[in-house]
Amino acid sequence: MDLLFKRSQTTGSMGRVAFRLFGKAEFSEEEDALIERYRFDEAVLIYAFQPGLIKQSAVRGFGVFLIGWLLFFFMFKSALGSATLAVLVGVGYGFWYFHQNRETIYVRDLIHGRYFTCDSVVDLARKEAWLETICAFLRQVMESAKHWDGEVRNPIEALPKDEARQVIIKGI
Repeated sequence: MDLLFKRSQTTGSMGRVAFRLFGKAEFSEEEDALIERYRFDEAVLIYAFQPGLIKQSAVRGFGVFLIGWLLFFFMFKSALGSATLAVLVGVGYGFWYFHQNRETIYVRDLIHGRYFTCDSVVDLARKEAWLETICAFLRQVMESAKHWDGEVRNPIEALPKDEARQVIIKGI
């Protein structure tokens, strides 16, 4: 597995500089076969709970719906037709906005490549390190997947009394 990064910078909103990072994992034929066999492309590499993003996507989608409805109504003079188009545009924009700004990363994101927006060079470096670490984890999981067939016996030895008590108290 190779991890490809492309960095760029653009002028964002309000004239601020925005940094973009493109990340893509390139797999060998053997790794592609493992991804297909175990459906790794649907696996979540990093989960990020972002309730504010869901709300923000819905609000932005609703705003686009209203603007679209007014625009389409004056263009087509049909309330039902313009509402239908406006719903499609609003939902589409909300969906697009959500997926552009989500922090949850799936394996398929790295298979096809994904752009990440960063506020600073420090955030860009952190995102790169984060992706390298999670890809190293994925690589080891894929390597262990080669040996998932069969049976493995792991003996669990009893601990001495004091250590067993500490494990019970701590829950680990």
